[in-house]
Amino acid sequence: MPDPTALLPGGVLVLDAESRIITINPYACTLLGYDEADLLGEKIDRLLTTASRIYFQTHLYPLITLQKAADELYLTLQTRERIWIPVLLNVSTHDQDGEIRTYYAFIPVYQRRKFEQELINAKKSAEDALLRNDELRRLQQQLQSQQADLDRQIGLLRHRNDELEQFSKIISHDLQEPLRKINLFADLLTREEPAAFTTMGRRALDGVARSSARLRALITDLQLYFSHDVRSSDKVGVVDTEALVHTVAEEYSAADTLFQVTKLPAVLGDREELIRLFRHLLDNAVKFRHPDRPLTVQISGTVLSVNSFQHLPDKYRYNDYVRIVVADDGIGFDNRYREDIFRIMEKLDARSPGIGLGLALSKKIVEKHNGQISANSEPGQGTQITVLLPVA
Repeated sequence: MPDPTALLPGGVLVLDAESRIITINPYACTLLGYDEADLLGEKIDRLLTTASRIYFQTHLYPLITLQKAADELYLTLQTRERIWIPVLLNVSTHDQDGEIRTYYAFIPVYQRRKFEQELINAKKSAEDALLRNDELRRLQQQLQSQQADLDRQIGLLRHRNDELEQFSKIISHDLQEPLRKINLFADLLTREEPAAFTTMGRRALDGVARSSARLRALITDLQLYFSHDVRSSDKVGVVDTEALVHTVAEEYSAADTLFQVTKLPAVLGDREELIRLFRHLLDNAVKFRHPDRPLTVQISGTVLSVNSFQHLPDKYRYNDYVRIVVADDGIGFDNRYREDIFRIMEKLDARSPGIGLGLALSKKIVEKHNGQISANSEPGQGTQITVLLPVA
């Protein structure tokens, strides 16, 4: 009777209790590159790779001994030429007349690893996509929340601008008109009835006139300060900073005043506003010069990268800015007041002229340009004002 396994399209091995090969079909011989006589009586180890041999001894053989059968096991066989062939096999054990026989039926699965890797990759891609979707949903929720916050902030800013516009109108008209009448009546009394006043009365009228003049200057400065919050500029462009500073410095030129201007990079901004900025800064240097020596003011500039997020924590976006330093050798001040000097109507010396608005306006101009301004000083040694403006 012919061997029924000879025509099977798969390999068949029969092992005895010692794992020696007692039957191998033609398909298995052809697959592994051996003649039947070469393998009969040999142990199965001869056909296994090192890893499969360990797996066979530690896992497969005990499993078959206990369960008598196993399905869909994966092993790697080794041909005569030591070529590895992955196979998928089923195993069963039978007792034939007191002899233990173990039957192995297998087929090669050359694409198994490829398919497994594709499955692993597909699973990973699906998991990554799920994570991305979760992250996308989280970002969308965060964006919606930020848009809602932004909408509220825009509403608050518009409301504040409306209030500032009303306040500016009150300053420009409602406060100015009574002040003009006070000046008018005081002037009429002085001119029309000069003899009717005692010396004390004339002094009182002079005091009214001086106080009115100071109040008028204060109202004008306040109107200028608050108008910066309302007014938007449509004149932003490339500004030749070096030429602009030279122009402003000429307005303050004097025999005992020296302005040293190094090469300054161009900035992006409103030229008229920047002229006001440097007028305030140079005026401040001239105003607080040291009485015992000529004034020297050095204006220098460099380009550096600065985080554009000034108010949001843990947010970073670096852009190029021009750092302009205005350093004088004037009287200086205690450095602990370096932030106070930028507050409106904050004067370190009450006897100095003005109402303390110049540096407050300077800060407002710089901030409208999405820049920064700071100060460092030492009494008797001078002051250094540092301005950061967007590079052109």
